[in-house]
Amino acid sequence: MTDLDTFRQALQAPGVPHRGAPDPAALDIDKIMARGRRIRRRRRLVACGGSACLAAGLISAVTGISHLGRQDPSPAQAPAASVRSPVPSPVPSSVPARPSPVPSASPVPPVPAGRVIPAGIRDQAGELVFFVVRIHLGQLPGTGFGIMAGHRAASGTLTGDVETNETTGSATAPGFHAVESPIETGAPGTAIPEFGYYAGPAATITASVNGKPVQASIARWNLNPQIVIFWFPATARPSATAPYGLTAYDASGHLLPAGHNTPGNG
Repeated sequence: MTDLDTFRQALQAPGVPHRGAPDPAALDIDKIMARGRRIRRRRRLVACGGSACLAAGLISAVTGISHLGRQDPSPAQAPAASVRSPVPSPVPSSVPARPSPVPSASPVPPVPAGRVIPAGIRDQAGELVFFVVRIHLGQLPGTGFGIMAGHRAASGTLTGDVETNETTGSATAPGFHAVESPIETGAPGTAIPEFGYYAGPAATITASVNGKPVQASIARWNLNPQIVIFWFPATARPSATAPYGLTAYDASGHLLPAGHNTPGNG
């Protein structure tokens, strides 16, 4: 409703003529204006009251939401840190998935028991050497050591190629023990000549190769001089030139017990 309508209602109040020309003396202008102001004021209050109700409703709604979010009055605690594995990136279907390379463990160098004996033979793998290694096997209570054939690099690093030890009876009984036939190892093949050890006072060790006598090189184990390590010359075809008929003599040329003088393989 406009202010004009308000003015009209004021004119319709008691004492105000409705028809014909108005009598200026009979019109109470102040009363008419006061009545119009009261009517406008009531409308404003009604409008404001509606707004107040709307605002109250909104406040109640917000308060309710706030209570839903704070049901637990205790202070919030930070969650415990967790370790997560990174998520792998997807592999396109056109590219085959490849496993990550696994670093290979470096070979553990053998530990010599006593000094390393050079064989006087060099090949593409380095210098051929022999040395004693300790072994501990429950099924071989009479054997506590073996002979290792290996190589020594220019830097001094040792690698083991073939190890041989006694498998029957005592490892220190008089005679030959752990005789290994000529063998090729590695790739390309490295020739390891026939070798083993003799337990006793052997000063000379001989054998036959293709019907001809051949003498072995010898060296005593510095931790037990009664253990004599021997090896024959290397050949281009180890398996075709295997020494046989091993014989040991003492310093006086006397024949010594043969023991286990038959070569084995592996």
